[in-house]
Amino acid sequence: MQAPSWVRWFLALLPLRIALIPIIPILPEEAYHWNFARHLDWGYYDHPPMIAWAIAAGRLVFGDTSFGIRAVTLLFSLGTTILLARLAKRTYGDVAAVWAVILFTFEPVALPVSEAGFPDSPLLFFWTLTMVLVWRAIEGQDGRRWLAAGAALGAAMLSKYTAIFLVASVFVYLVFSKRDRRWLATPWPYLAGVVALLVFTPVISWNWRHDWASFRFQGGRVNEAPGASGRPGRFLLNQALAVLPLTLPLAVAAAMRMGRSARPEEQFLRACAWPIVLFFWGISWLRPTHVLWPLAGYLGLIVVMAGVAAEGAEKIGRFYGRVRNGLVALSCVALLGGGFHLVWFLPWITPIQGPYGWEEVAARARSARAGLPESAFYLALGRKYTVASELAYRLNRPFEVHGAHLVGENALQYRYWCDPEALRGKEALIVIEGGARAGPALESVKRCFDAVEPAGDEVVVPIGRHPLIEEPPLRFQLWKGRGYRPPVTK
Repeated sequence: MQAPSWVRWFLALLPLRIALIPIIPILPEEAYHWNFARHLDWGYYDHPPMIAWAIAAGRLVFGDTSFGIRAVTLLFSLGTTILLARLAKRTYGDVAAVWAVILFTFEPVALPVSEAGFPDSPLLFFWTLTMVLVWRAIEGQDGRRWLAAGAALGAAMLSKYTAIFLVASVFVYLVFSKRDRRWLATPWPYLAGVVALLVFTPVISWNWRHDWASFRFQGGRVNEAPGASGRPGRFLLNQALAVLPLTLPLAVAAAMRMGRSARPEEQFLRACAWPIVLFFWGISWLRPTHVLWPLAGYLGLIVVMAGVAAEGAEKIGRFYGRVRNGLVALSCVALLGGGFHLVWFLPWITPIQGPYGWEEVAARARSARAGLPESAFYLALGRKYTVASELAYRLNRPFEVHGAHLVGENALQYRYWCDPEALRGKEALIVIEGGARAGPALESVKRCFDAVEPAGDEVVVPIGRHPLIEEPPLRFQLWKGRGYRPPVTK
């Protein structure tokens, strides 16, 4: 018996997806979440725990490698693809299922993010699973299906806080659906909410024990005064370039169809898409936003895009039906170009600084620390959590590398992993990222140590391999600190 066409496409593209895992370097965010996995807990300052649990499971099999970090997130990504394909097939037929596989596989941001050590990976999977289960509950007569949907929603909330928008999505759909509004008069949707909260209990417990720190942090990110004026136009441009560059016309056609459709399925998919996207577009008027924040909202749009392309009832759909194979080929070339850019870098495109130099810095730091006492620790200062996380990962010393909270600066989750008082009087090997931050960082260090002295020459790391255009190198300073004194807190 021959497999369905969407399964054949899924299997044909699988080697490409697996090949991305060793090609793409471990990014600072992934190194940060690897540190989560080495400090397993029920919650964290800036994220729920699902990504930490996923990485912890992966490293049990593959160790502290790129496959260890990404093995389970790859499974989440593949699961998301299968669920989208099945939802598209259920709604529009076999050809739409093929399109769902293609569209999700080649979304420029969704593909690498869903396979990497980002919390968006489990979020996308459980968001899609929740959509599928909610719709089956709505269509069926057995209210107990709502309980499974509630469990999936709870898992999505354990992945990333933005899953809360699914609650608004389902509620909006039920309120405005004449056919399905009846469910609001039953206990089942509310019991599903109770199940979701029960699954989410670990995060509530962690926050209760830590003065609601994570909830306050994430709420503050929305309400904080922006560092620059909001740019709603840039938000739309970033979304178009990062998520839908080759399929933007198809996305516009699908969005228009969703807006005017009377089909319950498309009304439901619209409800799952617009609340999160519109919310962050509104936020973009007030402050800069991250391109990943509304990413889950595009899952419902992808299903409708697949339907428009498969049915070919509109001019745009017929066009994409004709160029499908060319679109796949062009997308493969773009993926290979992205991999090339990460290893070397393409001229006239800004290099991504995050992946470079950490092996060299770690080797020099390990050598410089050799002359210090066994009780000495590493102190890493630079971009947010970047230097501490990458250094901890490259050294495989997650319990010895500490962040900027040791000198009184913001260090996000790092401040929960180490009490500065426990290090009082000890020596440290200090790594400071060069650039504008280096001077102030060194001054902060000097205030917290009895003595600070150079630990060797500056580490200079080229960005990429410079095939055509030379880029300014990254620089790191190494210092030895003696007699650590925790900063005075107000």
